[in-house]
Amino acid sequence: MITMRQAIKELLLEQPLSALEISQRLSLPEKEVLDHLTHIAKSPGPGRQFRLTPAVCKHCGFTFKKRDRLTIPSRCPICRHESIRRPRFEVVKK
Repeated sequence: MITMRQAIKELLLEQPLSALEISQRLSLPEKEVLDHLTHIAKSPGPGRQFRLTPAVCKHCGFTFKKRDRLTIPSRCPICRHESIRRPRFEVVKK
């Protein structure tokens, strides 16, 4: 029997996913997935690295590179549009 964090790590080893996609695959609330991702980001495991592909504004292309939080931003600071591509997460072997 594996834990939820282990299940999330296994999914992220296969391919980059957003928190919503993980939530749908594991039937968990997105907020709970984000809590697990915060922990996984700090300790992805021996020989592994957590990678974040930042959120991007669909309207102007602004990339949220300096954002520390794993949640989706509410709106773009440049154009103020709310259509934001979700950040994606993955775990890779070093």
